Parts: sequence; C-alpha cells; structure tokens
Amino acid sequence: MSRKPSKRCSATKFVYITPPAPQHCTQVLATLVVSLGPLCAGLGKGYSSPALASMATLSAQGHHFSVSKDQGSWIASLSLLGAFFGAVPGGMAIRFGRKRVLCAVAIPFALSWLLTVIAWNVSMLYVAALMGGVCSAVIAVVTPVYISEIAHPEIRGCLCALAKLSSNIGMLLAYLLGAFLNWRELATVTAVAPVCLFLAALFIPETPSFLLYRGRDTEAADALRWLRGSEADVARELTNMKANIATLRRETDPCPQRAAPRDLLRPLFITCGLMVFQKFSGANAFNFYAVPILDETFVGLNPYRAAVVVAFVQICAGMASSALVDTVGRRPLLVFSNMLMSAALAAYGGYVYLKGLDQDEDILARQQWRESDWVPLFCILVIEIAFALGVSPISWLYIGELFPLKHRGVGSVAASVSYACSFVSVKTFVDLEHMLGLYGAFWLYSSIAAIALIFTLIFVPETKGKSLQEMQTVEQTKETLI
Repeated sequence: MSRKPSKRCSATKFVYITPPAPQHCTQVLATLVVSLGPLCAGLGKGYSSPALASMATLSAQGHHFSVSKDQGSWIASLSLLGAFFGAVPGGMAIRFGRKRVLCAVAIPFALSWLLTVIAWNVSMLYVAALMGGVCSAVIAVVTPVYISEIAHPEIRGCLCALAKLSSNIGMLLAYLLGAFLNWRELATVTAVAPVCLFLAALFIPETPSFLLYRGRDTEAADALRWLRGSEADVARELTNMKANIATLRRETDPCPQRAAPRDLLRPLFITCGLMVFQKFSGANAFNFYAVPILDETFVGLNPYRAAVVVAFVQICAGMASSALVDTVGRRPLLVFSNMLMSAALAAYGGYVYLKGLDQDEDILARQQWRESDWVPLFCILVIEIAFALGVSPISWLYIGELFPLKHRGVGSVAASVSYACSFVSVKTFVDLEHMLGLYGAFWLYSSIAAIALIFTLIFVPETKGKSLQEMQTVEQTKETLI
C-alpha cells in the first residue's frame, strides 16, 4: 500500500537567527585608555600659560632662576618644534605595533615632566619642552590609528572625536590646576598622566588589523573577540580583514614609487590641506594668546575668566562632535564649522575695527563699549565651538581613515605638517597683529576659513559608516589622484 505524498504547508515559518550585534563597551574602554595620551598632550598644551606666570612671580621673589619673556616664549613654543620633529619618527615606529608604541612613548613623556620638576636652569626647561613635544607628536599619530582600527564603523567617528575631546579636557585641567599650583607642582601632577597611560595600556589588546598583517591570526581573533564581545560573530569581519591584507601583500611592488601616487598622494593632499587650514584658521593662535586678545577687546569682562569659559565651551562642543560625527557625517560638519568660523572671525575683526575708530575716552563711551562686551565674547565662543565641532577633530580623524593599512604610518607626514603650521601660526600672530592690526589678522583668518570651505567641498570625501577596507577599495579604484 503506497503512501500519498504529504503536502507541504504553505504557511511554513522560517526562523532566521541573527548573529548578536557587536558590543561597544570594550571598544569604548580601549578608547578611553589610549585617550590618556591626548590628555597628556592637552595638559602640556595648557601648561605654559599658568606656568610662565608662576615662573615670573617666583623669579621676581628670588625663589629660583630668572626667566625672561623671550625665554618664556621659547619654553612655550619649543614643544611645537619638538612635535614637528617627532611626528615622522612616530609614523615610522608605528610598524612595530600601535599599543607597543604608546606604552614605549609614555616613559620618556613622564621623564620629560620630571625633568621640568627638577630643572635648575632654563636650558633644562628647553630640553624638557622638546622631549614633551616629540612624545606628544607620536601620541597624536598613533592614537587615531589605533582607534580607527579597533572601532566598529558605526561608532568609529565618535570614538576618534572622544580622543580629541580628551586633549581639550587636559588643557582645561592645566588652566584650572595652574590657578592653585606653582609651575613645579603642576609639572608633578602632569607627570602622573603618562604613567597612567603606560599602566592602563598593558591591559588592552593590539589592533586586529596589525596582528593579521604580522601573521598572528590567533591573537588577532582573540583581540577582535575582546573588542566585539564574546558572543559576537567575528568570523566574517576577520575574513574581510584577511582578504584585504592578502590583497595588500599581492600588490606589494618592488618599485614602491609606482604604487605611491595611487595609494598615498590623494590622502596626503587631503590630510595635509586640512591641517594647514586648521592651524591658520585663527583658533590655534587664539588658544595661545587668549588672555592678551581678550584683554585688548574687553572693557568690563575679566579676560582670565572668559578664557576658562571658552575652554569649557570647547569641551562641550567636542562632546557634541563625538555624538554627531557618525550620524551627520564628517563632510557636513566640516562644511558647517568652516562657514561658522569664517563668519564669526570676520564679525570679531569688524568689532575690533569699529572699537578702534572710537578713540573717545569719556565715561559715556566706555560705558557703551562695556555694555557691548557680549559681542566679542559671542564671536569668540562661536569660533571655538565651530573649531571643536568639526575642523579640529575631523582633521585628525581623516589621518586614521584615509591611508591604506600598509602605508598608515605615512599619516605622520600630515601630523608633522600640522605641528609645523602650528609653530608658524603661533610665532607669526604677534607680527600679523603689528602689521595688520588685530582686526586685520582676524579678517585674514576669516579668508583662510572661507578657502578651507571651498577645499572641503571640492576634495574631502565622506567616510561615515564605511569600513577601512571599503574606503581603501574606493581609493584604489579612482583613476585620478585628486
């Protein structure tokens, strides 16, 4: 007796099992650890302002060696010069491992601050400033690369912006602590930060991309599983990474000059261009001369308190940037921030120009200008908000995103350009003010921000939500360099 074939029910239900989404907690934790590096650099950036005032006071009281204004300016700027010479070696050293380099640089960074603490002459302060600048540059190169390689594309921009935010927090901490501590005590506190970086970095993994590139597949799988969570399915991501690295190895050319234009010139042009516009947009010079600039503009407001307010607002804007960069995108934030900066810089210059035309020193005139102190303060706040929202963090973010894995250390060239421009912009501000007036200097900065807007619209790509492998594939398929 034969059986009739059973009919399949049309209402059969299929169950789809979605692999668990990768968790972000450990990625955030690793980012916070390496962000101690930018925090150290931010402390160093903010150290000179209160420290030089403390040195002048103690020197006048006969407590230690004298420091002239010219020597003080070199103490402040030599760190930038050291950063210029440290960026390229930092990029070369990155091939030994991202985590390993961060741990290695933390030790001389701490020693540079200890040298500051025990300094008994100005020459020792010069050496300490140069050492600190070199270490800051290495950290600035390695940190965004580490974060971009360990972060999931959904939160990569946010985490990279978080590292930049930590630098602003370090600068604010230096301002606040400098109000209560003398320069040796402040240097002692600052020396603790790189020690914390060294100890904390021991407990986070190396980046999976680097481990795979070195042929350490098992360690790469363990590192990726630690970053994505024990329940996350990392097999597909590992497969994509391996395929990309295999492609890189096949494309390795004994004549690197043939591959260099395609792989390097376009990202170098974009990142170096962003760095030049970032440093000559006026915000960098303002950070170093905040109190003198505000003192020249304000009539009633305290410039020291205003400088602290501006630094705090920078931090808030940096937090907003970390939240928006992965939702709004990199390019729109750059466009918006450059537009705001250009307008606010022009408005500030216009206010200073009109104030300079009114030379009447009677009580009524001073009262009128006193009541309008909110105008330049508002302009400065807009400038710093726009800078911290897009121009500053995203310029560094692109260094970690645009360069292919096999040439990622070349991003140090852009960092070196950044420090060179920073040194020039800080040194030339006084000369620009003397030749053009304060209003003319700000109008020049406004023009540069406008050119940066055009540069962004024409050349800068959007990388939101793309994996590093996808971005590299896109770059390799382009037939033009720019």
